[in-house]
Amino acid sequence: MLYGTIQGTHDWIENLNKIFEGHGYYKSSTNPQIYSRVMDDKLTIILTWTDNILGTLSILEEELLAKAQLSNSYKIKNLGKAKLILGMYIIRNASGDIILS
Repeated sequence: MLYGTIQGTHDWIENLNKIFEGHGYYKSSTNPQIYSRVMDDKLTIILTWTDNILGTLSILEEELLAKAQLSNSYKIKNLGKAKLILGMYIIRNASGDIILS
């Protein structure tokens, strides 16, 4: 049980760190909720907040790989493309650019 315990958050973060490190991610030295990795010149950045995970990836194959790896360790639910983060709307145009409002 994660929620409702003082130790739960600490245990969750420790477990999450081990999982991400096992998949080749590095935790940001400036923000411990950001993980990144570069494989074959492809950048993957994953943002976490408690038990929510948001990823940004350079190509679709990396997204599928990241989801497959995480699903081996956790039960995951794909909510589709993000539309809102930290109070900013995410807008994608036809050319693939991302705009934050």
